[in-house]
Amino acid sequence: MIKVPVNFEQTDEVLDFVRLVNQYPFQMDLVSGRHAVDAKSLMGTLAISKADGLSLMIHTTHSQSTEKLLMEMDSFRQPSIN
Repeated sequence: MIKVPVNFEQTDEVLDFVRLVNQYPFQMDLVSGRHAVDAKSLMGTLAISKADGLSLMIHTTHSQSTEKLLMEMDSFRQPSIN
């Protein structure tokens, strides 16, 4: 499983995100605390998109496909705090 912190500033970003994750075959969830939704669901993603501590959980192991996804979703990643 791969966990990636994500953040959405605008509703358009949610639509772009859902389009992107639907291009990949593995199961993905958006998780905030004890709440989780299917990351490939537009309605679910919209519902949880403003939650604090939002993370994408990718239910697979590292591969070329996951690395490609991670590169493509760089704009949705939450910046790390140093």
